[in-house]
Amino acid sequence: MATVKTQKRAEAGTIADRLAILLSVFSPWEGISLTYRQFAAELGKPVTPVTVKKWPRRQKFPAEAARLIVRKAQARGLAGVTLDWVLWGEGPRPQRVPKEAPSRPAPEASAPTIAAPAAAPQEAHGQFAAQVGEALEADLSHNEFGQWSSIEAQHTVIWALKDLARRLRVLNFDMGKTFDLTDEWAAHIGLPVRRTDGAPAESGDQDV
Repeated sequence: MATVKTQKRAEAGTIADRLAILLSVFSPWEGISLTYRQFAAELGKPVTPVTVKKWPRRQKFPAEAARLIVRKAQARGLAGVTLDWVLWGEGPRPQRVPKEAPSRPAPEASAPTIAAPAAAPQEAHGQFAAQVGEALEADLSHNEFGQWSSIEAQHTVIWALKDLARRLRVLNFDMGKTFDLTDEWAAHIGLPVRRTDGAPAESGDQDV
């Protein structure tokens, strides 16, 4: 019987599967995918056909290449090409842009009035981060003298925070404080701690 983790991994697909979808979605031709050389030319900068050929053999896309793919997809108006999907296969599958899309706005004379709702103010990112911190503090403090004393609970919380920090670092968040805190906790209960004599190994951006 397959585990939940195995099933999720199968649903997300491999890098080769996601790369094949990207080659199709980025292609301007219906039913014809881009070659590795054409895809590398589309992305530009440090990406070459040789690096694209290596991607299917990797466990995940290089983070910097993933960010470049998402930026290019946004510039092309491609839907569903997100960092979560490119790196981990999470979220809806990317879609090609319908051919009819450019011809729709032309007849509309009142198009400028549609721009007003788009300018609605968004909640500050700082408020969102503060709410996450407050929620974590409240939830963990409830268990301080109960389940939190269990070594299994401490392992679970620390590894979960480390995994969250790694994912956010890939999304260009500086998670140094979180890594320092979880390393300090890990040292107290005997979990492995990162080396401090060099650059952290979590980024994985060396080979684009």
